Amino acid sequence: MSDPTLHPCRAEKRRQALLDAATTLFLDKGFERSSVADIVALAGGSRSTLYDLFGNKEGLLRVMVEEEAQAIRAAIGPAELALDFSEDGLVELAGRVVRAILAPRAVAVFRILATEGERLPGIAATFFECGPRAIERQLAERFRRALPQTQWNAGAEQLVQVFLGAIVGSLHPRHLLGLRQAPLVCGIDDHVRLAVRIFLYGALATDSAKAR
Repeated sequence: MSDPTLHPCRAEKRRQALLDAATTLFLDKGFERSSVADIVALAGGSRSTLYDLFGNKEGLLRVMVEEEAQAIRAAIGPAELALDFSEDGLVELAGRVVRAILAPRAVAVFRILATEGERLPGIAATFFECGPRAIERQLAERFRRALPQTQWNAGAEQLVQVFLGAIVGSLHPRHLLGLRQAPLVCGIDDHVRLAVRIFLYGALATDSAKAR
């Protein structure tokens, strides 16, 4: 058994070390080929600590994906946070969304689940619900709060899906495939602003619309 008197700061460091080691090994060797012994050897500590904290290897993966989904949602901002539904306001929001999704650890979790999700459907479903689906609901609520009187041809959820599709584009699959160094038509900041302008004004927007 692990020491129950272990200082909280030290316990958190061990916990994070196990998560980091598991992420590295799951990406390098795959979930099935990474053993508890491998994780403990890389992170340090003991098997009993891992079992106490996570239950087993699958429990460790579940905690990893739940924490990463929570980190992405936190970076975007809570549903109750006021949204400036202007070009600059949406560019600022879009930049935070894109950078949160493309953060190295987020990409690592997506890669692991892309490989192992079919064998671990429960964990994949958990990540989808507390990650992508929760983000869509979070943004939809912010859209509704920002535009209570505006008439749209679609609901807030549909608008959010179009918004996310526009701002993320091919950036996410590029990172998942390790193609971050492949040439981009434009940089991330330019891409985000163009995507927001098309979302707000349409691809054939007039100069006066762009100047709003």
